[in-house]
Amino acid sequence: MIDIIYFMSGKSKINIFNKMNKQELIDEMSNYVGYYRYYQRLIAINMIVQGFTITDAANLIGVSYQTVHRWAKSCEMKGLEGLKPSFGGGRPSKLTYEQLVELDKTIEETPNMSMKDVYLEIKNKYGVDYSMKQIGVITKKLGYNYSKAYPLFTKSPKDAKEQLKKT
Repeated sequence: MIDIIYFMSGKSKINIFNKMNKQELIDEMSNYVGYYRYYQRLIAINMIVQGFTITDAANLIGVSYQTVHRWAKSCEMKGLEGLKPSFGGGRPSKLTYEQLVELDKTIEETPNMSMKDVYLEIKNKYGVDYSMKQIGVITKKLGYNYSKAYPLFTKSPKDAKEQLKKT
């Protein structure tokens, strides 16, 4: 006999395990390497399953109550498929999901990999020529925090910052 677990969210009851079970959720979380947004949703649902309220999960993740509630309702209706981001249009990615997973592993295994290194890796390995701005977008999607690339002027004096402070 399968126990139906309802989670209270205000006046409504949400059955998270309507289309999936707890083990499927745990397996998906432990095996998933990819977009940060989907993993964030898995974490929120796992917190609700463990007994946290939707408000607690939203506060810990840093999103609104309505967002987590929407994720929970979508999970109730469609299972894990309901948590996957659905992008409405836009240009398809030049890199496949498998290539992004491979790139993520490469970045993780290579210490101190710069944006330029990621750019060269994508260009050499996959034959795709992205702009540096797009490389930043891709690395952010993968959950990495790279600072914005900016040019260094070779003709500026070494103590330029100090000179600017004096004026």
